[in-house]
Amino acid sequence: MRVEEKKRVRIIERSGRELRVELPGEDHTLLAPLTSKLLENEDVDIATYAIKHKLMGTPVLYVKMKDGDPLEALISAATALAQEYAEFMERYKAAIV
Repeated sequence: MRVEEKKRVRIIERSGRELRVELPGEDHTLLAPLTSKLLENEDVDIATYAIKHKLMGTPVLYVKMKDGDPLEALISAATALAQEYAEFMERYKAAIV
């Protein structure tokens, strides 16, 4: 998949304080740090994911909140993670030049 292509995230279930989303084309490389970032939020009760088959399965991320909107928590965690990666890339490029 080319970097320019946008990925579609599909919300499977959303209720009150729970959220399940499918993240096609992703694997542990994204989901492990995303789950960790979600768990840094005090309002997140559970953040986990499942991939039924490591070669052909579509990952499903599950978020349950103590308080607040799980979709907002997911967006916040993804944004923070993207920023951390961007900062790392800048520092890395500066170090090798």
